[in-house]
Amino acid sequence: MLSKKSGVIIATIVALFCFISVVYISSCTKPGKGPTCDNVHCENGGYCSVDTSFNGTRYNPALVHCNCPSGFEGPNCATVSAAKFLGTWDVKQTIIGSDTAKLVGYDTTYTVLLEATPTPTTFMIVNLCGDIYYNDVVCSIDSGNTSFFTIDSNSAFHMIFDHFKLTHNSRGAIAANDSSISATLFTRHLNYNVNWQNDTLQLLLTPHQN
Repeated sequence: MLSKKSGVIIATIVALFCFISVVYISSCTKPGKGPTCDNVHCENGGYCSVDTSFNGTRYNPALVHCNCPSGFEGPNCATVSAAKFLGTWDVKQTIIGSDTAKLVGYDTTYTVLLEATPTPTTFMIVNLCGDIYYNDVVCSIDSGNTSFFTIDSNSAFHMIFDHFKLTHNSRGAIAANDSSISATLFTRHLNYNVNWQNDTLQLLLTPHQN
């Protein structure tokens, strides 16, 4: 039979073991200080937010990020969304659909200038379809994915003497590495026989080569 003294010693050892175990487990799972927005500066009206997800051992600092207003992007909302589109581009224009079947596959090349506007969510095309009269055609950047844009088909200046008009759903997108822009135009115009013709045009824009 254990003596009273021995029982006290054993109880003390068991209690000490339990205490050490709790401290060890706690030190392994203690989250410490989570990420904060203290050193994050978001420009152009953006604001910082923190995802407090915790994986059981630590927080992920990468979960701190800027939420940017429409028209701005980048880690600190410092980049204008339209900026990646601006500049001079060489265009290869191909007719991929037409009321005049023999024109399908016909290519045209020309140069366009994509210009900034006062708003960060739009830009303008100058010399659309290689025609100096088709300037200031407004393109609006998609709010959900700033690589995509739509081309204005409602403004009056798209129709010159009622001879040419962009119709519905004209749109485009820039490549992930900003190396090219593709666009689809739907047009209605008077052909050489003075008949109305509907064409679908595929445009491929690449940076202008001097």
